[in-house]
Amino acid sequence: MRNVPPYSTQPPTAADLLWKAADKLRGAMDAAQYKSTVLTLIYLRFLSLAFEQTRRQLEAEGLGDEEAAYIADGLRWIPPVARWDTLVQRAQDPNDEPVTALDEALDAIRRTDQSLADLFPPASALVAGMDRQRISELFTLFADVRSPAVYEELLAEFARFEGKRGGEFHTPRSVVRLLVETLQPQHGRVYDPCSGSGGMLAQAAKFVKERGGDPAADLAFYGQEVNVDSWQLARMNLDLQGIPADLRRADTLDWDQRPTLKADIVLASPPFNVSDWALQEGDPRWRYGNPPRTNANYAWLQHAVHKLSDRGSAGVILTNGSLSSKQKGEGKIRKAMVDSDLVACIVALPPQLFASTAIPACIWFLAKDKSPQGPEGLTDRRGQTLFIDAHTMGEMAGRSHRQLTDRELSEIARTYHVWRGTDGQGQQYRDMPGFCRSVGLDKIQENQYILTPGRYVGATEQQPRHDGQRQARIDALTRDLLALLDRSDHLTQEMRRHLDR
Repeated sequence: MRNVPPYSTQPPTAADLLWKAADKLRGAMDAAQYKSTVLTLIYLRFLSLAFEQTRRQLEAEGLGDEEAAYIADGLRWIPPVARWDTLVQRAQDPNDEPVTALDEALDAIRRTDQSLADLFPPASALVAGMDRQRISELFTLFADVRSPAVYEELLAEFARFEGKRGGEFHTPRSVVRLLVETLQPQHGRVYDPCSGSGGMLAQAAKFVKERGGDPAADLAFYGQEVNVDSWQLARMNLDLQGIPADLRRADTLDWDQRPTLKADIVLASPPFNVSDWALQEGDPRWRYGNPPRTNANYAWLQHAVHKLSDRGSAGVILTNGSLSSKQKGEGKIRKAMVDSDLVACIVALPPQLFASTAIPACIWFLAKDKSPQGPEGLTDRRGQTLFIDAHTMGEMAGRSHRQLTDRELSEIARTYHVWRGTDGQGQQYRDMPGFCRSVGLDKIQENQYILTPGRYVGATEQQPRHDGQRQARIDALTRDLLALLDRSDHLTQEMRRHLDR
């Protein structure tokens, strides 16, 4: 496996790169095209960096710069015409054509590595409308980038920049970490049915690596994504991190491309409240009832269950409405899932975590087997569900964006591990009023199978629980106000920039 280039001493921040690149692209292309252009060029940059590092190692071993030597060792070969230094030189040559140079580079990579054959758009689309000077400036700008971490940082920046559209390809990092650190993927198959830009799979690999494991050896990564741009971003993102993922492109609910796959961990952040989706009645995935055509939430939940191995677990992010809705059979599906003892834990999330929506969200943690599982010695949680109310957690990372802190992430995940008996320290679980409570099926039946954590955990003595609808409205109005203030600041900066020219 190829090595990742080391960090430079002072790598540019993602925000710096994003806005510097946007300055050079502004006026030449639509803002929605920035993301594909910037991230694809940065990916090409890192392909060259990784190759150059490998080449130096081979040369130190007495091997030449020959394609056959790389292929024989299972290494990726980057043709001279596709290397970054070549692209920079050709972009600056007044007798050369930068678009032609980029096209030749992409074609050479496609011919050399078939796994990348369908990854890049034509160069004419990638830098459409850009003149030689702007293309040259972009290549020069990215020549200073030496840390692959910039790619993930830029994905987050673009998601915030694009707002609602950004939620289609990126889930906030703190939420992704919460899913992964709660489910603790260590061995087996990990699957994301709506993989976006690959953040869930990347975090699962990072979790294993931080604990001394080898993600490529310990986990098998699978994903599916309907949006071609997001699918390409995910492949580039995971490839830069050395994660060998099998990513397919299709609408998961319409066409499950792995009907026989059974995963040990399912991680999913599907688009919220999708209406008019491709419902196929009688699909074997709808074991607990046909989901309504007007909302796909319970289709995603049942798909996750269908994909689990006998002892698998899943984490699915949905809107809070999924916890109580009774429209068009959703209540019956929820009842059937609870009665089948599939719901292990429900976590109510704080507002303003998602750039794409102000709708309150939650996480469904599902488990096929809550028994002690023999030698593993887990706590027997059959017939029980853990409720965690984290809606007051998080700190503002800007005027309109909230994130969970490391301490809060640890508190939520640890609570689940202690409850399940996987904390490794033998701690005894205890309910905490206002935060967490473990309840039996009878209590959920008394509440008519509504799974809103606030109904079960109660309120702390110091801070009574707010009315849900009123608090949600306050949170939404606050978010709108802060977003408008951010927009005002941005327009002011733009005006000053133009006045200075």
